[in-house]
Amino acid sequence: MKQKIIDIHGHLGNINFVPFWAADADKLTQYCQESGVDKLCLSASRSIMYDVREGNAELDAALKTHETFYGYVVVSPTFPESVKDLAYLKTNKKFRGIKIHPDYHGYALSTPSNFRFVDAVLKKVPMALFHCSCMPGSGNSPLAVIAELARRNPKTKIVAAHAGGLYQNGNYPFFPNLDSLECVADKGLPKNLWIDTAHYLLYAYPTILQKMVNIAGADHIVFGTDAPLQGPMQMRFMAELVESLDNSQADKDKIFYKNAEKILGVKL
Repeated sequence: MKQKIIDIHGHLGNINFVPFWAADADKLTQYCQESGVDKLCLSASRSIMYDVREGNAELDAALKTHETFYGYVVVSPTFPESVKDLAYLKTNKKFRGIKIHPDYHGYALSTPSNFRFVDAVLKKVPMALFHCSCMPGSGNSPLAVIAELARRNPKTKIVAAHAGGLYQNGNYPFFPNLDSLECVADKGLPKNLWIDTAHYLLYAYPTILQKMVNIAGADHIVFGTDAPLQGPMQMRFMAELVESLDNSQADKDKIFYKNAEKILGVKL
């Protein structure tokens, strides 16, 4: 029997304006077919990289014509008019929540006005995917602040991307920041907080995923790949990593799709 998979973290369009990181809706559908992913949850790269509202409109159109996808409305205190696009959550049922990306939108999540903006939006939506700082020199969206927002909004399901982020060390910042995850988990992970697997270093250091699961527990890990980075090969390899875990099949099913079903309010 084929393993069910929901990929909770993907992008429509051109990431960082790099041609080989570009994928329209048809190409992303092909990637899912080639990698065995049943559903892919998307934000618009245009919303993150260029124009928030244009990107949200672009994704709205794609969701209406492609069955494979669910979507996130991108909102940002840098572009406060973006809150108007929360209307998509009512007009297009394929939109399941919001995406928050402090690093690319150039704001610190912990700054009081930004924190208040995001906190207020979270009270209006069923779920949110947060970019968790994963780029050297950028610490605008740390896991501890995302966890605080989760505690303040227990009815909103929150996913912190990129395995909790990278070490913010300018000399050698190239390891997932599992110390941050462990510190948050030591205080007790909020029931409404999940960590996704969309971290490129997991491919170089596969044992890190096992450590993530050991720290957070399978109930708090959700499958994500950051597609279209590296294309279907990346998506297949992440599935292989989850399969390789020293955990029960029940735990693997939670990571592959059952946690995502709960987060998104859907059923495969």
